Amino acid sequence: MKFTKHHLCKLPHCYAVTTIEIDGKMKYVLATDDDGPCYCIDSESHEIETVWEGPGGTMSLVPLPGKNGEFLASQRFFPGFDAPDCEIVRLTRINGKWKTMPWLKMPYVHRFDILERGGAYYLLCCTLAESKKDEQDWSKPGGLFVAELSPDFSTPEKLRQIAGGMTRNHGYCRIQRSDCCYALTACDEGVFEVVPPENRNGEWSVRRVLDKMVSDIAVCDIDGDGLEELATIEPFHGTDFVVYHKEGGTYKEMYRYPEKMAFVHVVWGGKLRGKPVFLGGCRAINKEMFMLSVESGKVSIKIIETGMGPSNVKVIAGKYRDLILTANREAGEGAVFEVSD
Repeated sequence: MKFTKHHLCKLPHCYAVTTIEIDGKMKYVLATDDDGPCYCIDSESHEIETVWEGPGGTMSLVPLPGKNGEFLASQRFFPGFDAPDCEIVRLTRINGKWKTMPWLKMPYVHRFDILERGGAYYLLCCTLAESKKDEQDWSKPGGLFVAELSPDFSTPEKLRQIAGGMTRNHGYCRIQRSDCCYALTACDEGVFEVVPPENRNGEWSVRRVLDKMVSDIAVCDIDGDGLEELATIEPFHGTDFVVYHKEGGTYKEMYRYPEKMAFVHVVWGGKLRGKPVFLGGCRAINKEMFMLSVESGKVSIKIIETGMGPSNVKVIAGKYRDLILTANREAGEGAVFEVSD
């Protein structure tokens, strides 16, 4: 595979990335986790629009299904891990201008998403903590909160807690299936599978699938045996990138990234140019982004880039090329890689 990089923008502490579609055209959305802007960038011309100048503190960006470019974003997740004033806002583009509207106050929400099952849409919020005395206080763990959403995605009247006791509830992976969209969440207590109810007013399923301290999580059948492997970052903002293979109903370590790392933050699993891979990246030491694949029965490493310190990626599959939208936080850069055969 060939990786061709395109610089998109300068954005100090660039952290969150996603894509939206406006009038049939794909746009990149990038935001900072510091006090600062959010940009919407045309995927072809790379023309930049400013969505907001501040306040920033954005951990998650979530498109609203069928709403022509509208999306939800978290703001004010600062300072550091202490975010009592964090909220979710709704962004709408009207007559070429972006409008920010309050949507939901949600202290300490680090990841959130909209999951669909059986024709219903559900909000899932993952909180890093319940409350804090200071940034390093982890005495009150976070949890999972849910609500069914109306067709117009108005603010839900009430959220219901479905799980608690999740210390440093940081990691999130969305999994799309033909009959259901569900999630994996990761915290000090392990990795949990979170599945919406089969029918409205039914019960959510929350099941631990890996009993390890995990910061972030992704899945992919990297070895092609029909069973998905788990790739994890361990522990919180950790030093290790580990791949687990399922044997006899349990996950056993299959691979551990051999190089010394610190502040590992990127983990993604899926196909690039039809090949199953994991992507990883870290924000310290070599600050590399890398790709893992299985070649002749062994895990192979390809270094995509060093020195940039990525925080998150979004992969977009295409017919003739794939794209990796990248938030290079430590370099203060938004970028996209074209991946070709």
